[in-house]
Amino acid sequence: MKILHAIGGAAIGAASLGALTLKLFQTQMVKEIPSPKNFEETCKAIEKVIPQFSNSGWGFPFEKWNFYKVFEDRNIDVPNIRKLTVYFVCNANLAARVINTNNAMAGIMPCSWAVMEKADGKTYISKMNIGLMAKMFTGEIKKAMLEVEKTEKEMFKRIFS
Repeated sequence: MKILHAIGGAAIGAASLGALTLKLFQTQMVKEIPSPKNFEETCKAIEKVIPQFSNSGWGFPFEKWNFYKVFEDRNIDVPNIRKLTVYFVCNANLAARVINTNNAMAGIMPCSWAVMEKADGKTYISKMNIGLMAKMFTGEIKKAMLEVEKTEKEMFKRIFS
């Protein structure tokens, strides 16, 4: 009887841990970081800071995208957002390491950062939580993602200073 209770308790514990882990990933996989700057200043800071990392392979593989204009052009109402620009940030060397390990990972590249001004006038940067995502991987993919996370932290220090 004690063995059945122990097995049942272990099963309930494992299920609870699994549910908590799933909830963590669902709520933390994408970060929304408040910017101390307004929308235009945040965009200018990103455009200034990313090229400062070009010697280590970072850059914009293509132009920023005025995503809000897509909504305007199609008469789609997004009441909580006033402005929305997406930047595509990439380090091709790190991307190649990941893709060479698992070709399907190309589907999540390059990193995208969405700068948005919400209806309350505050500005945020939304991006994937690379550090949390790295926990789902091992080997070369995990190492590359942790390098991205480390560099992004330095980028954000400069963007917000």
